Amino acid sequence: MTIRRALSMLPIAVGMVCLTAWIVLPNTPPIADFEVQAGSDGTETSVRFDASPSRDSDGIIVTYQWLFGDGTTGSGATKEHTYPAVSAFVVTLVVTDNHGASHLTSRTINLSQPLATPATAPRPQTVAAPAAAANVPVGTHVGARAPEFALPDFGDSIVRLSDFLGQVVLLEFWSSGCSACVASLPYLESLRLAYGDRGFVVLDVATNRDYREAANLLAKGGYTEFISVREVDATSKETATAYGVVRIPHAFLIDRTGVVRFNGHLSYLRKDTIEAWL
Repeated sequence: MTIRRALSMLPIAVGMVCLTAWIVLPNTPPIADFEVQAGSDGTETSVRFDASPSRDSDGIIVTYQWLFGDGTTGSGATKEHTYPAVSAFVVTLVVTDNHGASHLTSRTINLSQPLATPATAPRPQTVAAPAAAANVPVGTHVGARAPEFALPDFGDSIVRLSDFLGQVVLLEFWSSGCSACVASLPYLESLRLAYGDRGFVVLDVATNRDYREAANLLAKGGYTEFISVREVDATSKETATAYGVVRIPHAFLIDRTGVVRFNGHLSYLRKDTIEAWL
């Protein structure tokens, strides 16, 4: 092909590229919805949750995350759960589609009132909470959506930040070799005790070269209710780097939709800031 011939075809090629870009449509977030039925064992505290009414207009839902309102969670389109008491609980469902967009909905169930059986279960009214901030730019500044990560816990199970959509997360980067980090642990525990029953979790990322030292320190101190994970590579510390962490301890408060509401040293995080997002 001559140079003149190639140049004559250039406008056509450019036009094809522009046309392709023009017809690409933005992703529409899914809609979370669920039904509540009596559980299969017939007890008052057994409940079956069904997320099949959830829908996605331009894709498919790939994950279903349940927060049962009693401090426990689950996953899957359908789930049976046994509650510790006959009481009222706020149940939250978070769904995520194949493009990463999420939506959550919450509803209060009262176990002192009869639940529908699977054969006669009516479609319940739902009260939708705000959608997760799928269309907010990712970043670490206040108002941005916190970067996703998947890190191993001390038992090598994978923990993702998105596992906690629907909860308020206090994310802290620390090391057992950092005296200021160790000094902050009692305060972290006091926050967990104060707000844990309101959907608040402490997620700590150990940056130790040997994560077992961090695990032993937490165990000896009785800090066993934190969600504790570790950097995959303790030398490069890729997660801490992605969050712009230069010095530890460094904390982030992340709201129920995955948006950063505080970025800084834990000592500057006020309780009224936490309470505003619970």
